[in-house]
Amino acid sequence: MGKKNRFNDIEYKQGKDEYNFVLYVPEITHNDWHIVDGKVLLNFKINNPITKFVGYILKKEPKKDMLFDNMCTSVWLLIDGERSIYEIAKIQNHNKEEFKEDLRRLIEFIKYISKQGWIKYKSVKKREEINSLDGLNYVRSGKLKNIDI
Repeated sequence: MGKKNRFNDIEYKQGKDEYNFVLYVPEITHNDWHIVDGKVLLNFKINNPITKFVGYILKKEPKKDMLFDNMCTSVWLLIDGERSIYEIAKIQNHNKEEFKEDLRRLIEFIKYISKQGWIKYKSVKKREEINSLDGLNYVRSGKLKNIDI
């Protein structure tokens, strides 16, 4: 039998593609967000009883929100469950010379929001599905490695 994909429990026979982080397709799971002054604001419920009690004592409703900067906002808005991380990086990148640095920053942000549970990985795209894979950078163990395709 084929190897089970950890995302949707379906069979994948993509070889090393499933280990290439930039081919992952993120999907937003945190639905309580909106745009304020052109930036994404994530809203969170306060479940900690101590925090709720302190808010009651101070007669203020405790809030736990996160306002993204411009780069994070544009990435968040590009996450649609259809684009891979590499495709998002290509859309984000305005300067070819800084693509590796922009990709590194994007990967760190995607990993952070994934660990927080705000996104999940829907699937892994095949290299052939992505247009213009000029020098695609494989990501393993948090390090960028240039692989010839």
